[in-house]
Amino acid sequence: MGKIDKWNDKVWNFFASVDLAVALFIIISIGAAIGTVIPQSIEPEPVIKFFSKFMSISSAHKAYEIVSLFDLNNVYHSWWFTFLLFMFALNLIVCSIDRLPSILKSFKTPPKPYPLEILEKMPIKSTIEINYDKILEKLKEVFKKKGFFLHLFETKDGVQIQAKKWSKTRLAVYLTHLSILLILAGALMGTFFGFRGSMNIVEGTGLSFAISDEGKAIPLGFEVICDNFEVEYYENSGIPKAYRSYLRIIENGQPVKENIVIEVNHPFTYKGITFYQASYGFQPTEHAEFRFSYIDKKGKTYNINTRFEEKFKIPGTSVTASVIDFSPALGVDEAGRLFNMATDMINPAVLVVFEEKGKQTQQWILSKIPETWETPYGRLRFNELWGAQYTGLQVRQDPGVPLIYVGSILMCIGLFICLFLRPLNYFVTVSKNKITFYSPTSKGMIEKHIDEIIKEMKGDKA
Repeated sequence: MGKIDKWNDKVWNFFASVDLAVALFIIISIGAAIGTVIPQSIEPEPVIKFFSKFMSISSAHKAYEIVSLFDLNNVYHSWWFTFLLFMFALNLIVCSIDRLPSILKSFKTPPKPYPLEILEKMPIKSTIEINYDKILEKLKEVFKKKGFFLHLFETKDGVQIQAKKWSKTRLAVYLTHLSILLILAGALMGTFFGFRGSMNIVEGTGLSFAISDEGKAIPLGFEVICDNFEVEYYENSGIPKAYRSYLRIIENGQPVKENIVIEVNHPFTYKGITFYQASYGFQPTEHAEFRFSYIDKKGKTYNINTRFEEKFKIPGTSVTASVIDFSPALGVDEAGRLFNMATDMINPAVLVVFEEKGKQTQQWILSKIPETWETPYGRLRFNELWGAQYTGLQVRQDPGVPLIYVGSILMCIGLFICLFLRPLNYFVTVSKNKITFYSPTSKGMIEKHIDEIIKEMKGDKA
């Protein structure tokens, strides 16, 4: 039993070690730094592309093999990072259990006077001489006014006062420990019971699953439909100013949420799953519709929806028309020639064929250039190609978020108490007209507090 107890003590002391806590904290920080620098992707392309900036392609492939071997491209879900977090949590729990009883015992232990030899060895000492008949009563009054609890002892050297304030705030460090454990628990819950993925939904369609970072389909239990997607660009620029999605939620064949608008920094959450606006792209499909507004010569407006090469009639005329070509970003150069600027829907344009009595004419109509809307048959404005864009959504479910929020709040409270409400301990000896202040705490605010007390004892303004 003696050897078993000895081994138990060694194991306990190992996990109760502050050195272990510091070492684990450093290693976890290094791991987190690696996860920040190296692209976190299961697919090899982003990682190889990253390393190819600093080395040859063949070396980049070898670097990827090493990174993949140690899960450095998936740090926060790797076994070793999870193990480090578990060890850190265990170390924190053991440290707290190991030191808490002695602190609680100190609260219950009745105070006793300190020998003068011990007081003289304390780092702070300040002595004043004051002629005052009721010096002891005045000193007690000043301390109580400042919120101190007092214990008085009669000694051979006179009266010894032990003044204490905020003694219980020493427990705030355990509040901080608890907050760290809650944050770690929340992070691990998100890792093992949550998921992160993405969805690319074309306008007018819906999806009931997301694709995880590992490439697996994750059923959502409901369908997300994109009714519309729009992008705003800065004037005379192809740089997007804002882009947003208009969504609906369908569950068991019935709409449960409608008119949902999400954009960058304005996510939407349903059943614990949060959707973030992340990207967009151009992907025309069979159901895509060209949407026009036709204004006849009398000023009356008609809405026209048609598909590629599908004939439609110009209202109030015998003219038929159809779209035979499309460009997502058509521009005009200095010579007046048309050219494709980009693949994004910066300035969408359509080539429309008009037919009247067997005679055909063609005209490019550009969405953002009103001069091109004028035709011999009236004003035909091209509004959009609906169903040709997709919205890229980031999807995340993290059941540990509430724990992380609670832990963060508790950490702020604990740190505030530890930094600004530190325990104050004064030892004061009173003999005749002489008062000596002692404090075991290092210099700083303690000296300022003692100076304030001395000024009040002398009757000066603090």
